[in-house]
Amino acid sequence: MRFINYCKGCFGCVSSGECVIHDDMSGILEDMVDADVIVFASPIYFNTISGQMKTMIDRLTPKARQLNDKDYYFLFSAASDNQKSLEPAVCELRGFLNCIGVESEKGIVFGLNAESEGEINHNENDLNQAFEFGKNI
Repeated sequence: MRFINYCKGCFGCVSSGECVIHDDMSGILEDMVDADVIVFASPIYFNTISGQMKTMIDRLTPKARQLNDKDYYFLFSAASDNQKSLEPAVCELRGFLNCIGVESEKGIVFGLNAESEGEINHNENDLNQAFEFGKNI
């Protein structure tokens, strides 16, 4: 398990390119800069991304300019059976992509009806879609 502290909003990273907080995020950032593809995966709570995902996004500031040449995919799991109710989550991640100059994500998988652990395994269409995305990366 990785540990990521909350962003302090100090903008110390803007001039140095390095965050003033020393935790696991620095390694994650380097991995993301080196990657060709980034997959944001989050459970959906109250129709949006998890707090952990938002914290991670906030901490991308030091390297944000180096993350705009990647292909992005979104994976969501939600108890809801209504894909439309996940639009706030999609908007949240698209907002980040827009801020760093990425026009759009390459694909989205909505894992619906996944209220309890393991329930996603019963949704063969979503699992197949995720598998196909993985094959094509």
